[in-house]
Amino acid sequence: MKIAVPQMSFSILISALVLYPFLYLLPLNLVRFRWGFEEGLAPMPPEVQEKAEAADRVVLCVTHVILLVVVVLLMHGSPISAYEVGLTADNWKPALGMGILFSLFPLGLSGLLLRNMPPEKVREEPQSRGPVAVWYGLNTLGSFTHEFWRAFCIVSLIRLGLSAWVAVLIVAVVYGTLHVQTSVASALGSAAFGGAAGFLFVNTGSLLSPLTMGLLVAGANLYQVREASSSIERIGTNQGIHHPESRYSRPCPVCGAIIRLSEVHRAVDILACPNCGESLTTDKKYLWVIGALSLVAAVYATRHLVYREPAYFLVTEGLAFVLFFLGAFLLGLLVPPKYKRVGGKTFDKTLSLFGTDKSDTDKKSARK
Repeated sequence: MKIAVPQMSFSILISALVLYPFLYLLPLNLVRFRWGFEEGLAPMPPEVQEKAEAADRVVLCVTHVILLVVVVLLMHGSPISAYEVGLTADNWKPALGMGILFSLFPLGLSGLLLRNMPPEKVREEPQSRGPVAVWYGLNTLGSFTHEFWRAFCIVSLIRLGLSAWVAVLIVAVVYGTLHVQTSVASALGSAAFGGAAGFLFVNTGSLLSPLTMGLLVAGANLYQVREASSSIERIGTNQGIHHPESRYSRPCPVCGAIIRLSEVHRAVDILACPNCGESLTTDKKYLWVIGALSLVAAVYATRHLVYREPAYFLVTEGLAFVLFFLGAFLLGLLVPPKYKRVGGKTFDKTLSLFGTDKSDTDKKSARK
């Protein structure tokens, strides 16, 4: 006697795939809808803008909840179990480790983009305003909802006979289409992030891995946006123009002038203060912590994620170097630099822009 295996419904899959972009594109903010209907493209007064932003956060929360509830109902009407979508504690250590490792690249990329973005542009981000606790809650709810939806769609495609990597690619493309309205680059970045999250789910079989990556990236992005938006307004020295200072602009320890990285000449890790010409370098007191953490992470990853034999010390050493450089890069993005004077007789003179200045001894020998 053969036992009938329940088949996956194609309509359930289509409903889940279409639901994600459809929900987030609906104009559910009644404040913005009413203003646009009555006033068109006219700018909102500050009090109306504040109400609209508060309504945006409520709508975002409601949208997350609706997506989560609908996916749960779709899964209840399908043969997919909770275990198949990664709701399990099995294999949680490798899943957690891979989620942390995979978050390093999007963390560095988002930090680099925010670092090169003008502060006034950063302040236009929705996360730069409103209660921080509310945004952390929305990020947590959104990350879980998105990863749960992604896992359900991937498993549904696999049950219909597609390979795992084709399923990951299809879901990643659908995930990125929502951001086409922002820009093509944003859509491609979202699709790449969705592909990485799908790979983590398929590789580990756990929802914990992509969820860890999503929470780390969302939390770091919120921190950077809030930090940049709270940067102090200072008076520019260029023709008396007022402009907001970047959080990476720090005072010279010798003369106190604000050093902007875009206005200084750098020679490897040494720069010259544009005001007094003093040779400066960045403080590196936290690098040893990054090195120690990189070594511990490399040993763990080698023995538990890559190889299970302790003899692969070369792989551990190479991975430790990669993690160290990534950690140092992220440290430079997340923590503003602190400058200190370069010590030693070699650096007692002003740093030349072209490195052609000669010492007094060289000048005397040249005269002879």
